[in-house]
Amino acid sequence: MEKEKLKNLIIYTGVFYQDNEIYRTRSKIWFKTFNNAQKLGIKVVVRNDGGLPDEMLQRIKNYENITIVEKDPLKKNTLGSGRREALQKAIEIAEKEGVEKPVFLWTEPEKDDLVTEKNLSPLVAEINTGSNMVIPERGEKAWNELPEQQRWLEKRAEKRVQENIIKSDEGLDLWFGPKVLDLVGADYFLKYNSNKDRIDLWDSLMVPVLEAKKDGLKVKSVPLDFSYDESQTKEGAEAKQDGIPTKRIEQYSQILKELGDPKWVEFFETSKAQLAEIKELNKDKEAKSEKLGEAKKSLIKNFFKLK
Repeated sequence: MEKEKLKNLIIYTGVFYQDNEIYRTRSKIWFKTFNNAQKLGIKVVVRNDGGLPDEMLQRIKNYENITIVEKDPLKKNTLGSGRREALQKAIEIAEKEGVEKPVFLWTEPEKDDLVTEKNLSPLVAEINTGSNMVIPERGEKAWNELPEQQRWLEKRAEKRVQENIIKSDEGLDLWFGPKVLDLVGADYFLKYNSNKDRIDLWDSLMVPVLEAKKDGLKVKSVPLDFSYDESQTKEGAEAKQDGIPTKRIEQYSQILKELGDPKWVEFFETSKAQLAEIKELNKDKEAKSEKLGEAKKSLIKNFFKLK
């Protein structure tokens, strides 16, 4: 019965690997997600963004329901372009197999509890009844599972979008990540950055939603009973890091900049050099931790000047 409800759903996602504790833990969750999809008879397109050991890649290839999209080393690749390639492949699979009214779900592969009948059914049902995009919404249980700093940043960002960009009482849990699309909604994601003038990283999951909403498409929020894997919560490796990870600050400010928030356009201009310096220091294994710490402290000081 549950397979019948989800017969027109295709999931697309991406995997990237580095040999450290965070990615070793994340990669274990990938296979929970893939196993869940296999049990539900759902096809999955996986974009290989690099770094995977051969045995891990082969393990993914062994799933009959998974199609892998390899990164073209001759092309300029971004997070956004990789997602678009995976979505395009998902659309091609739907066309080839004659899937009627296909539904496409982007999710990070670490969200295994999303790929369950209890959470997928209401999302697919909402598209089937006429919505072009569905934004899954976390409940308080999931919010309270997050590391305190991540929860604070994401709630603050979503409040700013609601009050200053959408200007509506209806909020959207954009920072959760997953997006559900029909073919009309998918086209907004495929066309993103067609002028090559966007940063095209995390913004590629956010801006198309607000562009579709502005154009009058039916964009709906659907609350879910979602729970994070323990490694992604307050007990996880990221939560044990000192201070706010630079990645979180960059995500927050970069997305708001691409959404057109003038304050964060200004932040990005004034902090470009600091972000570049931190990236270079992170690459240099011999860099003095004191110098890296000073650069991060300066960036965070600028960050908290804005709200």
